[in-house]
Amino acid sequence: MDKKIKSLVLDNLYEHVIKRKAMFIPLLCISTFGLVGFVAIDKEAPTIEANSIEVLYGTALDKTMFNISDNRTSLDALDVDIDDSHYTADQLGTYTVDVTATDIFNNSCTKTVQVEVVDKTAPMLSVNADNEGYVINVGVNDSSDITQYLSATDNVDGDVTTFIETDKELDTSELGTQDITVSVSDASGNTTEKTFEFVVKDTVAPTITLTDGSSIDIDYGSDFDYTDYFTASDNYDESVTVDVDSTVNTSEEGTTTLTITATDSSNNQTTETLNVVVKDISAPTIKLSKSKLTLTVGDSFTASKYLKSATDNKDGDLTSDVEISSNVKTSTAGTYSVTYTVSDEAGNTTSKTLKVTVNSKSTSASGVVATALSKVGIGKYASGCTGPTYFDCSGFVYWSFKQNGISIPRSAAAQYSATTRVSKSDLQPGDLVFFKNTAGHSGISHVGIYIGNGQFVHCGSSAYGVVVRNLNTSYWISHWAGGGRV
Repeated sequence: MDKKIKSLVLDNLYEHVIKRKAMFIPLLCISTFGLVGFVAIDKEAPTIEANSIEVLYGTALDKTMFNISDNRTSLDALDVDIDDSHYTADQLGTYTVDVTATDIFNNSCTKTVQVEVVDKTAPMLSVNADNEGYVINVGVNDSSDITQYLSATDNVDGDVTTFIETDKELDTSELGTQDITVSVSDASGNTTEKTFEFVVKDTVAPTITLTDGSSIDIDYGSDFDYTDYFTASDNYDESVTVDVDSTVNTSEEGTTTLTITATDSSNNQTTETLNVVVKDISAPTIKLSKSKLTLTVGDSFTASKYLKSATDNKDGDLTSDVEISSNVKTSTAGTYSVTYTVSDEAGNTTSKTLKVTVNSKSTSASGVVATALSKVGIGKYASGCTGPTYFDCSGFVYWSFKQNGISIPRSAAAQYSATTRVSKSDLQPGDLVFFKNTAGHSGISHVGIYIGNGQFVHCGSSAYGVVVRNLNTSYWISHWAGGGRV
């Protein structure tokens, strides 16, 4: 029987008898007989052409992959059994798979096929959060590591971000646009390459730091410069533009709120407020003519004499308001103090102390003598000089007393007038000895310091400097003018 005719008979039997069950019994019998004869003829098993196949990673096996065919039965009608018990779709490698194909006439064929799981899918590059597409915004001076902005994943190898390569390095130190070609490959050699546009921007506002806090106290009448109380810095610009919306008048007490605005070259701005409180902070200033004073027992002392002034930055002259507290007793040798105190209207108070030393006469005299003798052979004569190396006669006396805290006039004549007269026979160490008509000068023209035993120390001439001389020689007797006690 012709193969084509046999096929038509089989199809007709299926359509009208098996499927529809609408034929007469005699026809069914005849057809069945014909079918039995036909089945006896089709004993050809399906054919499995594939010896080995390649499948992509993660692919489930199905019969369409093995090139199966049959002489009568279509692939859809074939019963195909794939033994994939040794097959792992998500692991690269080569596996042995038994495939059995059976047609509708129960003819079957079994074949062992080598199945190789391969990776032909390239990794995927993706842009991290805050960016979309191929344009990536980067902050100036941010990381230059590309993997901070891109990531790469592979269907087999997973995260392959660390294998990203670029055609150039990302430079975040300067503003602008950079095109960078990025590529990444997986372990199977599949490669993805894309070009991204990196836009380096400055989006960070400057920082204002209030160095003394958000509220400061400023002294009344003082100079005020707001730049002394804050710093402004930027992540990119070395300097920023700073504006302040107001000024502070320190001649008026009260609070002024300053709004400080810092702007960088990319127009990023930040603001801070600074409260400036003007108040009278400074205490008055007391000035004394001396900070320490040495007296001799019996000297007179008036504490107010040494107060020069007391002034305040806001209240002005407060000299008359100074309170003086003194425990000085000039009748008794010792160390004393005088305290000068004054307060302004704001309650700021200041004090200054004058240290007063009262020496006994003998102590003062011996100190002067010792000081004067220390310059013998050392001190030199020079007109108008008061030491510590060059002296004239009265300058030497003035210096010797000053070193012991005793103030006397500068010239010989003035020293004579300021001392009490003492006869030659009553001279004591430390008394002054005066002479006249020396070197052709009229009046009191020379002075020295009596040191006892008829001797005195003086600075007489450029030839000798400071020397000790005998008071009772004819020269000094002839020029004697008198003694003086300080």
